[in-house]
Amino acid sequence: MVKLERNFGGGEQPRGFPGNQKSPCACGPAAHTTMRPAQCIHSSRKALCRVVLVSPIERTRLLPVPASASASASATLTTTTTTRRSRTTILLPPQPPRARAYASKPHPPARGPRGPTSAAAKEQVARDERGFDKRYTTQRDIERSGRDRPPQDHEITDPQVMVVDRGADDAAAEGPLRTQFVLSRLEPHESLRMTQPYVPADADKGRPEPQFAVCKIVDKREEYERRKQLRGKGNKAAAAAARPRTKELELTWAIAEHDLATKMRQMGGFLAKGLRVDVLVARKKGGRQVDGKEAESVVKRIRDEVERNEGREVKPATGLAGGTMKFYLEGKPAK
Repeated sequence: MVKLERNFGGGEQPRGFPGNQKSPCACGPAAHTTMRPAQCIHSSRKALCRVVLVSPIERTRLLPVPASASASASATLTTTTTTRRSRTTILLPPQPPRARAYASKPHPPARGPRGPTSAAAKEQVARDERGFDKRYTTQRDIERSGRDRPPQDHEITDPQVMVVDRGADDAAAEGPLRTQFVLSRLEPHESLRMTQPYVPADADKGRPEPQFAVCKIVDKREEYERRKQLRGKGNKAAAAAARPRTKELELTWAIAEHDLATKMRQMGGFLAKGLRVDVLVARKKGGRQVDGKEAESVVKRIRDEVERNEGREVKPATGLAGGTMKFYLEGKPAK
């Protein structure tokens, strides 16, 4: 502990301190003669007291000057730290929390309300949006699925459906029954097919209650046989469609040479395309009568034209020359 002595001015100085030897002050003699009752603030004693003799309570209030202090505060403190800036500690009052806000981390933005985090909550949201359980399949759901048919078997997600047994019509539907229960009762050769989708309730349209989807139990073996028969009929229809078309020509026994040449040219064009041609030769009412030689000449002309176009007679001609005679011709199939 440093021992203190009282001087003539009432102040206290440590013993052996240079101030006891009455060293000249920086203020000059004139300041001491005019202001003797007061102590000089620039003396070495006061500087040492400010540095060493600080109470524990005041020591906790010592804070460094922040770099971002205002210009007014720094200007005020400069007058007290000009002469001994490197050895002087500045006493500041406790700073409010907002003065140190620059050093704290910004608070994260407040979160909004969290959405549904469970499957039950998601189903509840979907039910609120659609007005019914989202597992029920409507016509719009079928169109949006990308399939060209309604769901069947385990593709059916409806909790309950109306069921039509094999051999019964839609009017005999039973239910509503649990879909999983119906699927568990099916035989290996049976399948559950949806025929009518779910229709939700709509009081404005006169539907106070929903209409459950109608599903029919189908025998897959019978369905296979039915498709096989339809496929056979389709093949027959395709064969009939692929069969060459038949053209018909009519002429008389007393036809002029020019007209006969036109008919033969027309018939040859059909045969060249591989078509069938039915040629009917008959007598004209009120027309000129021909003898057997002229009639044989017309028959020979027709057959020569068939041979020239590589055609053939599908079946023998019917009738007699000079009366009513019909030829059944077919051209060579085009490659």
